Amino acid sequence: MKDRLELSYLYGGEIVYQPGETLKQRRLIDFEFVYIMSGEVIHYVNDEAYMAKPGTLILGHEGDTEGYHWDTKQTTRHAYFHFKIENVPSDWPDKTKWPRLRLNPHPLSVSLFRHILNRTYAHTDWPAASPGRCDCLLMETLMDTFLDENIEEEICFERSRPEPVRKAIKWMRQQIDECPNDKFSLDDIASAAGCTPKHLCRLFKNSTGHSPSRTGALMRLQLSLVLLTRTNLNVSQIAVRCGFDNPLYFSRSFSKTFGHSPSAVRTACVNGIPPPSALLPNDIVPRIRW
Repeated sequence: MKDRLELSYLYGGEIVYQPGETLKQRRLIDFEFVYIMSGEVIHYVNDEAYMAKPGTLILGHEGDTEGYHWDTKQTTRHAYFHFKIENVPSDWPDKTKWPRLRLNPHPLSVSLFRHILNRTYAHTDWPAASPGRCDCLLMETLMDTFLDENIEEEICFERSRPEPVRKAIKWMRQQIDECPNDKFSLDDIASAAGCTPKHLCRLFKNSTGHSPSRTGALMRLQLSLVLLTRTNLNVSQIAVRCGFDNPLYFSRSFSKTFGHSPSAVRTACVNGIPPPSALLPNDIVPRIRW
């Protein structure tokens, strides 16, 4: 476990400062996360000054000389927790390169901060007792999101793909969801994507590893795999739902693609054996309508 984050203690709380109050310079003997909940703050660190607005997440470094000037016009409220690091994962950057604050932290960082703070309240024996493995893993995840300056909020599960590919996938998904028995050709897909079939094939090959037509066929089969494992539809009903006129042809295509028959996959899942690996990323497969 030496390649995981290890902590010797963890404790925290919340505090409210009146307008104009300050926290004089101090030398941190450990690390501290501070989340500004209300009021604007000036954070002084090693002769540098940082402005922090509500929503800012601050990481105080062990050994830093720091101080705070709280908002002069309104009360300032913040939550915090201190933690002592015993070991850091080997793939983390050097501590000297860790950022000191995120003005717009990732929502996951904020959620993890709140969750960890709530856990400190639940453990009345902290900091006398060491945090458990679960708490260290939570802190490791929080630190991961805080250290990664390139992390972006994901508002959906879709990957970044060329616009024609994105439009084509959206159109094929809609066709399979709403009109599964309607067949579509490469020309149909290209028309929906707004480009030539040749250009779309090149884009699809680079983005998905398959041609547009093959991607459409795999979308149908991938949907059938999900329906097998997450519905009570029989194989013939699933074949129709996924646009196969002939259940026997569907079973042959499924077996050739996944290496097992539809009924064998369903039986295996009932017995606790996971289904075959997905052939397409989740952002491509059609959705089951709930």
